[in-house]
Amino acid sequence: MKLRSLSIGIAAAVLAISVAACGSDPAPAGQQTESPATEIQGPVAAEAHDAHDAHDDHGPLPVLADGQRWATDEPLRKAMSGIRDDVAKNLPAYHDSRLQAADAEALAVSVEDNVNYMIANCQLEPEPDAVLHAMIAQMMGAATALRKDPASAEGVPRLVSVVNDYEATFDHEDLKPLTHD
Repeated sequence: MKLRSLSIGIAAAVLAISVAACGSDPAPAGQQTESPATEIQGPVAAEAHDAHDAHDDHGPLPVLADGQRWATDEPLRKAMSGIRDDVAKNLPAYHDSRLQAADAEALAVSVEDNVNYMIANCQLEPEPDAVLHAMIAQMMGAATALRKDPASAEGVPRLVSVVNDYEATFDHEDLKPLTHD
């Protein structure tokens, strides 16, 4: 079963497990950098759920001094640019109450694929990684909301908010905030 069809609870558990992998040594040269098709089967899903339960109390997120932003890496910039562009493309339809289920599904898939890519290729230090994972959880929740109801205030508006929070929190040159115009 692909991640895009998992419930948000299992998806969050998979993300929690990925924290251990992120920030480790970079992937070996020649390793795939395309968006992976993550599959969770059998006992792995149960282990992911158990690991998330044990990881629920994350404590306060690290904060930088006013005006400073967390460093990024190329996979993060690539993935967040993709998410931002796809949200911007769907924003007018959302505001005009004409975002179709197929378009909402495509946006949800884009978010999940880009999140999977981020996780698989992450090279962030632990503090910005913790901040990013809080944003990832919000994006995955928004993807779930989009599938349930394309007009939901928990879908596109939440993605706009996360993209703008990311832009204000991470040093991603040339990423422009989204507006509700």
